[in-house]
Amino acid sequence: MLQIHSTSSARVQKIILRFLPSTRPLSSKSNSQTPRCSGMSGEEEENAAELKIGEEFLKAKCLMNCEVALILEHKYEQLQQMSDDPMNQVSQVFEKSLQYVKRFSRYKNPDAVRQVREILSRYRLAEFELCVLGNLCPETVEEAIAMVPSIKTKGRAHDDDAIERMLNDLSLIKKFE
Repeated sequence: MLQIHSTSSARVQKIILRFLPSTRPLSSKSNSQTPRCSGMSGEEEENAAELKIGEEFLKAKCLMNCEVALILEHKYEQLQQMSDDPMNQVSQVFEKSLQYVKRFSRYKNPDAVRQVREILSRYRLAEFELCVLGNLCPETVEEAIAMVPSIKTKGRAHDDDAIERMLNDLSLIKKFE
């Protein structure tokens, strides 16, 4: 049974809040509530648009919804095969998680999921960027930049043509899935 402890729940909430837009007024002069990252040098402010998300997130392996769906489906099948007792069911959290990732997965076929990761990996995206693009499947360069502004930052080789090629590759996978 999957259980979430209060300490891990608080950590997950803290992580999620890092990526939400700030709700404090622009005129606020106090920096006491500004999110900081322990893995960053000095007093740099976190900013996902510039890939300033902290070392722990830059090094972390991220999964797209479609990858999580494949993993949870496999685990669900294993649990069903191992269970002789009809009362031994998976937790509600597990079922809800599986429903969520299935609903929001853009790719259903395991080969398509693998191809999406391969294609996006060729463009040397950070894991965070790769998963956002793989989950949201933007159709235009403008949408991709709006969703993941860091793909257009200085020093990166992602000009509009490269982003367009990446999006075309993704749309081909979706079309032939």
